Amino acid sequence: MAYRLKFSARALREKSGTNYRAPASVLNLLELQLKQLEQAPLLYSEIIPNVRRALLPRFPYGLFYVVRSNFVHIFAVLHDARNPGCWPKKL
Repeated sequence: MAYRLKFSARALREKSGTNYRAPASVLNLLELQLKQLEQAPLLYSEIIPNVRRALLPRFPYGLFYVVRSNFVHIFAVLHDARNPGCWPKKL
């Protein structure tokens, strides 16, 4: 079963590079990771209840998301050095 991706406004800004200047290879790996999440979002473990993190290979970025029904809700695309406490409190 293929899941549908939904992005928060923040995740869209981060994905498009508004909050960071990412090389093309990071963006390519991000797109590959998103395709993998569409197929198997439960592959990654929960880091806090109901919130999962998928790490990009070779780069210190993580996608934080929740799986609900047939949707993958992506809340943030964060560099590992950033404080996750700055993401929205309400998931």
